[in-house]
Amino acid sequence: MNNPLITELVKTPANAEKVRDQIAAILSMELQNQHRLALESGAEDAADYDIKIFADNSRPYDTATKGLVSVINIALQDITVPKSNPRIGGQKTRAAFEILCIANGNDSGDFRDDMNAAFRAWKIMRLAWRVIMAEPYTYLGMRGIVTHRAFAKLEAGAPGEQGAQAFAAVRAPLEVHLAEGCFGGPPVEFEGYDFSVVVESGQVVAMPSIVERVTGTANPREEGK
Repeated sequence: MNNPLITELVKTPANAEKVRDQIAAILSMELQNQHRLALESGAEDAADYDIKIFADNSRPYDTATKGLVSVINIALQDITVPKSNPRIGGQKTRAAFEILCIANGNDSGDFRDDMNAAFRAWKIMRLAWRVIMAEPYTYLGMRGIVTHRAFAKLEAGAPGEQGAQAFAAVRAPLEVHLAEGCFGGPPVEFEGYDFSVVVESGQVVAMPSIVERVTGTANPREEGK
């Protein structure tokens, strides 16, 4: 056998990669809307809802400037292929993601800045958890590809040594069961949420932006199915 049998350029992302980007886009869209609601209601903690979203960025806090740091990073950890998968045709996989929420404490020099950082990190995780597990996102807007999603646990940690400023992190493994489709066959058509990536920082920003109204949590492109 001297000639290649795959004659088309392999460039379609794996569905697990699409899920990672979809989760980032959903969180960006929903948390932009939460920030808007907090501002409109005059909430004293409205600034806590101004959260930056990243995908596979191991040090998202490096992009932060002075002031409050509120970030979520979605990392694709591994993809497991069940032994029961057929040798040909559609493949089923389990993708493990890490949802990492990082916050700093107040910068007033108060000795309770570490407690403040921990409270804020848990608050960010609470928001991410409730968005991802909301009923309208049962399939993460990817019905036909995603069949199941669930958090395994939520645990506190630390993002690393950050000098005099107090940082806290809360991480949560998220398992998503999905169909990978047929290798070598036509890719599954998929339309996710629109988002852009800020080149300088890698921040994921979903559209519509905070300036525009978010009319609901369901993916409108799924309606009518």
